[in-house]
Amino acid sequence: GRGGAVRVVIGSGTSSAGGVLVLQAGSSTEATGGGAGVASGRGAGTSSGVVRVRGANAGGGGSSGRLAFSSGTGATGNSGGAVLGSGTATAGRGGRAVATAGSGTSGAGGGLALVAGRDAVGAGAKGTGGRAVALGGEGTAASSGAVEVASAKGGASGGSGRLVFTSGTSKSGNSGAASFGSGGATGGRGGAVSAAVGSGTSGAGGAVCARGGASTAA
Repeated sequence: GRGGAVRVVIGSGTSSAGGVLVLQAGSSTEATGGGAGVASGRGAGTSSGVVRVRGANAGGGGSSGRLAFSSGTGATGNSGGAVLGSGTATAGRGGRAVATAGSGTSGAGGGLALVAGRDAVGAGAKGTGGRAVALGGEGTAASSGAVEVASAKGGASGGSGRLVFTSGTSKSGNSGAASFGSGGATGGRGGAVSAAVGSGTSGAGGAVCARGGASTAA
């Protein structure tokens, strides 16, 4: 038969907030603190179980609860990493990892931001901000995976979203370069680099503009 379920439910509040549920591992003054693990059951002959973490739906006058996944701060060392990913497959396709923001029925849809860490060292130090990398998966026997950056189609009375690729400004040094190119090939042709603009059905087609930077120096 099926294994028995274990359910932990905190009390509701009729005139104040509902009860809080905290699952916390033990701390240590001399060694590493205890770990906290949440895992679904293994399926020996079929799929393993699902792990669901979600905020409850909101009532008529509020927002649904936030989900926060973060590592702790480090007082004298590195802070912990945060990893969201799917497992590998030995005889099938790897699982997808999807990050999706919510839609808005009476306002703008939710934003999705991927931001690398800021350098927060003291004045005069030479720290560097963290990198943000988007890579397609490696193909050991065939092509590697594509990396696609696209805005969604516009509705009946609006345009599609812009795509902006730019480096940040600099206060006392050079600003970062922006490079677009294809990789080299050892046994075939190098990949093409194409810049194309959309056509217009009721107006002019889009323009292509390449402009060098101005200089304020003498």
